[in-house]
Amino acid sequence: MDSLSGHRPADARRLNRAKALELLRVTPRGRAELARALGLSKPALGDLVGDLIEQELLLETAPTPIQRGRHPAPLRINPERFCVVGIDLSVDDYELGLYNPLGEPLHILRTPSGIGKGAEVAYRQLLEAAHQLLQQAPIPVVAVGVASPGPIDFEQGKILTPPHFPDLHNMPLVNRLQNDLGLPVYLEHDSAAAARRFVRSTAAANFVYILLHRGIGAGIVIGRQVYRGQHGFAGELGHVSFDSEGEPCACGNRGCLENVAGTTAIELRYARLCKAPLPLSAIAELARAGDPLALLSFEQAGRALGWAAVNLVNLFDPELLVLGGPGATYADLLIPSLRHHLNTRAYPYLGWGEHLQILVDPLTNPIGPGAAECALEAIYLGDIPLPQAEGRRQKT
Repeated sequence: MDSLSGHRPADARRLNRAKALELLRVTPRGRAELARALGLSKPALGDLVGDLIEQELLLETAPTPIQRGRHPAPLRINPERFCVVGIDLSVDDYELGLYNPLGEPLHILRTPSGIGKGAEVAYRQLLEAAHQLLQQAPIPVVAVGVASPGPIDFEQGKILTPPHFPDLHNMPLVNRLQNDLGLPVYLEHDSAAAARRFVRSTAAANFVYILLHRGIGAGIVIGRQVYRGQHGFAGELGHVSFDSEGEPCACGNRGCLENVAGTTAIELRYARLCKAPLPLSAIAELARAGDPLALLSFEQAGRALGWAAVNLVNLFDPELLVLGGPGATYADLLIPSLRHHLNTRAYPYLGWGEHLQILVDPLTNPIGPGAAECALEAIYLGDIPLPQAEGRRQKT
């Protein structure tokens, strides 16, 4: 689990704690049911649950009398025990949100990123927004999760060289935010963060989450854990080259996928075809009305995504592909050509392309909630101490 996700190695107790909270996050359960789900004896579960109740992280309602005996008292997560901050560092603006222990949003704030104005302006915009959000928190804030375009150095907590966001290049973001906010900070790649959040809404163990925006990333999930790769650079799907003689990319390569299938690439393609630049939403409206050049702009992007999907399927054999992020709003215009290439190119004699499920994440922006998941995972594992519970303060 932790070798994939990036947290420190987990012992059995920490894993059981995290699994118990994950199960109770989905639905409240009685002790016997929870013990069976975790494979624990009643005494072992009693110790685990007792600690969580003492911390006021779990609540247990009184047993309900029934005709024979008592109805089991359900355990549930206390949604008012603490909250975390989830931050999406998008190029155009930052989205910051407060999320409760169930991952539910309490408050969302957006602010311009300050792109093009230098590293200190970009950081100051973020810090001021974070302080503003913390002042609005109705319950204690205990951790911060940040999702950023990659590549990222996870060991040093540093953003390296995201092609579209030069203001953040080589910024030691984790250290700076921890010092300025006084809270533990967890950094994650934006596509991996989106995939983390989607894990909570699917039973699939192995899938690829394709984050569609100006850039394109892939959150690779293996055994329900995000795979980062040896150096943390896994998932840079947008910089897979399809044409060595293609257009130069901001990353320094040529013919990269995002130059063909990213949201900005679709806008540029339509502008070249029509000599009339339009925002992506307007191009999509024309395409849905049957405009041939608008349809062609999306079809070519879908075709490139199809080629990428063929390679992903042949390499990883996932249970499903998920399209998410702002570009997934136009999935209906991309999927037909994407599906065509899967059907004809992904080992056709095995039928992978025809049977592979393609889902669209209904959440318009999954990155901020995904960043919050990184902080919540650390709390579930017990890596972050919670502030003293209200009940225990009153006793002392």
